[in-house]
Amino acid sequence: MSYYIGGSSGESSAFEKTIQNSAIQVLHESQGLVNMTNVVMPTQGNVYKVPKMAPISYGDYTDASGASYTGALEQNATITSQEVTATPAVAQTAFSKFLGWTTAFDLANNLGSELGQSFAEKVDQRVAKSFTSFKSTISATNYTVSTATNVTDGFNRVSAIGAQVLDLRSGLTATDITIGADNGAISVTGAIRNVIKAWRQARNPGRPTVILGVEEEQALLSELTGGAVYSASSGNSINAGLTALGDELLATGMLRNLYGCSVIFTTFLSSATRTGAGGGSLTTKVGAAIGPQAITTVMVRGLDISMGDKDGGLSTWITGLGYFGAGVVDTARGMAINIAHD
Repeated sequence: MSYYIGGSSGESSAFEKTIQNSAIQVLHESQGLVNMTNVVMPTQGNVYKVPKMAPISYGDYTDASGASYTGALEQNATITSQEVTATPAVAQTAFSKFLGWTTAFDLANNLGSELGQSFAEKVDQRVAKSFTSFKSTISATNYTVSTATNVTDGFNRVSAIGAQVLDLRSGLTATDITIGADNGAISVTGAIRNVIKAWRQARNPGRPTVILGVEEEQALLSELTGGAVYSASSGNSINAGLTALGDELLATGMLRNLYGCSVIFTTFLSSATRTGAGGGSLTTKVGAAIGPQAITTVMVRGLDISMGDKDGGLSTWITGLGYFGAGVVDTARGMAINIAHD
């Protein structure tokens, strides 16, 4: 005699609910790159427009210039918009019908955790991909300053911060940076010093979050600990000479404050081809330093999990669906970090 669960409380969908709950738990615990962006959910469509305008400058005023002041200081705000487009992402798998009937709910927990984790990773991949939309060359781009006598004050307003360069190839010196000598560093700490310098020169508020790869994490650890990373051949102790920052990096995998910047790491940095100082090209990874208004993530639809029987009735399909996108909306609130390795 068979027993069929079909109570009024939805007992028949308990397996599917377990999958969904496990996925939600993983997503809530995720501390990915998307948390560093501005997340919006549009009410219609899949394109989100973010308005952007040129700065409005104040000019010095005196009573003697009052008659000629009108018109000389009138400025056009030049309002434009940046667009971020969301696109669908789908994960689909199948498992035995009987496996779902006879196995404990550990299977549902595993399926939900995997779908939730992979969804969070997919979102972070699109956020990291957007880093390549920051200015790729090292010189900053400034807004055009009014030529009116009373407006020109000699201080530029940055519309796009120039890229930083981190060259970790062996045998380099400070004057041998492949992608230009300015804004270049041959150490992670040096690159972060350059980041905060460029951030302050652009007169941005607050401090940025620096996002690098796992290779840079190991390089930074070596810099902070004086090379005190365990080596079987040299017999170095992993605790020898650790600094407070190196200890924090070992314990947490991130730094809350290095030269005023938060530093986190990801495995999802994209590659791009950059032009070197000598005119040649070099493939680099692209990290970033971003403020809270630099990148917008558009969520048309969050993670949606559904199940159903495949033809024949002997297996069950499970689908995870997301509809989202990420893009740079303010190139003055973030910068690319071009990273070269051997």
